[in-house]
Amino acid sequence: MEEYHYFVAHGFSGGMSEDFQQAINLAFIETGLKALYWDREFKSGEHILKKIEERILTTQFGIYDITNQNPNVSLELGLAKGAGKSLYIICQKGTKILSDLQGLERIEYEDYKDLTNKIKGYIIKSESERINEIKAQRKTYEKHMMPEEDVLKNCVKLYKAEWLHHKFGIEVEDKEAHSQKAWFADLSELRDHVIYGPYEELNEQGNYIAFFKIKIDDNQSIEPILFLDVAGGGGGGRMLCGIDFDKPLTYQLFAIRFNYPGKGKMEYRVHNRKKQNLKVWIDYVAIVKP
Repeated sequence: MEEYHYFVAHGFSGGMSEDFQQAINLAFIETGLKALYWDREFKSGEHILKKIEERILTTQFGIYDITNQNPNVSLELGLAKGAGKSLYIICQKGTKILSDLQGLERIEYEDYKDLTNKIKGYIIKSESERINEIKAQRKTYEKHMMPEEDVLKNCVKLYKAEWLHHKFGIEVEDKEAHSQKAWFADLSELRDHVIYGPYEELNEQGNYIAFFKIKIDDNQSIEPILFLDVAGGGGGGRMLCGIDFDKPLTYQLFAIRFNYPGKGKMEYRVHNRKKQNLKVWIDYVAIVKP
């Protein structure tokens, strides 16, 4: 498994904090999953809450210990839940659960040794399955890939992102883009289509592949980020997660195979699934008839 990050919130201090973190770290040895503890990551300051929020939104999942009913943990848990993040609530057995949290699933542990075992048996198993499912999906899409040189040489339609329709974002200069221009969007601004259109027919029926050339600034997340789809006379779609990108700030092609029945105005869309602290650049959509 590659190295991914998860967020940990707790209300312990001093020696108890060290013992707690050691129990969690022990569970994740050799998994490739790395913990981010707010008390180790950040120093106090006026922007600490914003930094914590960014960590919550960009890590794969979160572990929230409510044993001490710490208000900061409750706040961080609320942020994660509101953002739809994968999260796990844990506490020591006998903890008095606040009424707002009583209906939520939680993992209770006897001691730190039991905590390590519970994490191995439930959290690691669950997250490993989720990561492996995403990796299997990636292999399916990779079958339709081809070098960019071949895409540009064989495409029957080439739509620059700035030529298409947009719900938000701006045109920017980008030396890495095909024509040194791209469409840029801050995904924290809006949950909507970054590009869509152009509502044009294809010349003949048959099988096609739409290649979307995109880059993002952070490729750590396994959470859904963008939904790419082809709509109109023929259709297809796929979800993109951060880890679908090999590198941050590097353009990559993503393929969607579809069948065009011979009539119907086509649309090629990139949709932001939820507001998130990520930035995206779209270069073009190329349509190839293999």
